[in-house]
This record gives sequence, C-alpha cells and structure tokens, in this order.
Amino acid sequence: MFVLPGDKIGCVEEFKAGEGVYEENGELYASVAGKMIIEGRIVKIEPINRIPKLERGDVVIGKVIDVRNSIALIKLMRKLGHDRELVRSTIGILHVSNVQSEFLSSIGSVIRFGDIVKAEILDESLKLSIKAREMGVIKSKCSKCRSELYLDGDKLKCPKCGNIESRKISSDYGKGVP
Repeated sequence: MFVLPGDKIGCVEEFKAGEGVYEENGELYASVAGKMIIEGRIVKIEPINRIPKLERGDVVIGKVIDVRNSIALIKLMRKLGHDRELVRSTIGILHVSNVQSEFLSSIGSVIRFGDIVKAEILDESLKLSIKAREMGVIKSKCSKCRSELYLDGDKLKCPKCGNIESRKISSDYGKGVP
C-alpha cells in the first residue's frame, strides 16, 4: 500500500513503529511517501525517494556561507547523482590545504562568500576538497556589483562593471548544476 507523509497507518496496539513511521498519541503515521511494509508487528515505510547519505568520495554541490583565513564553510545542498536535496543544514569544511597542490596563503583569494562549488567529501566529518580539475567554483557573482560572472580564459569577468576576479574554477563552470 502506498502512503503519503501524515497518513494514519495504524496504532501502537497493532504495530511497533519502524523506519519512516512516527507515533503521536498512540497513533502511527507515515513520515515519508512510500510503500508500507509490515514485518511481524513492525510497520515501516520504504521511501520512494531516499534522502542521500553522505560518504567519503561523494561529490557534492554547496554554497559558501563563510570564509576565514584558512577555511571556508560550505552549506551542502545536493549530492551529485541524486535529485533530492540534503536534509537539515549540512555544513562542510574546506581547508586551504585542500584547494590546490601549490601553497596558498589565504583561501579567500580563490573562493568567496556566495560562490557555488562542486567538492569531494574527504571523510565522515565532512572535510571537503576542490583540488581535482573538475572541482571548484561552478557559479559566482561579482564582488562589486553582484552580477553573475562569466568565464574569460582562466579568469572570471563581470559583464556589467568589467571587474575581473580569480577563483579556483571547476571545469564545469557556467554549465549549471551537473
């Protein structure tokens, strides 16, 4: 049987709540859309669209929400290959040592607040890397007038004010979210 979030699927006298099910005042409800499965006394919902789990090696898309001297905080929005957005506010950390192979004194010289980046997850604590050629900034705005920057050679140029900026640019820059 197919159920939607909030659908009543039973009571605690009949079943125990399994995955995708919550209990409220003795009644059991679906917390996700999917197929209801009953195994013994346990009722669970097999979701039609699973929430992506982040693991080492996954490629993610995120927005830079803070830049310090040696780190950038990135709000992770999507795992590549999945249509569903990530749950909650999942924050990844990009350290200056994971931007490029050459020495870089400040991460702010290659990544800025508001940039959309493509990054690889290095470990379960959500440390990120953009060292690979296909990783880095995929969308950016001018720091002077906030117009969207376009790629001009290996630099980013503003079509309105002519400002030229540097970033660690992904090979996917300007192609939209992959």
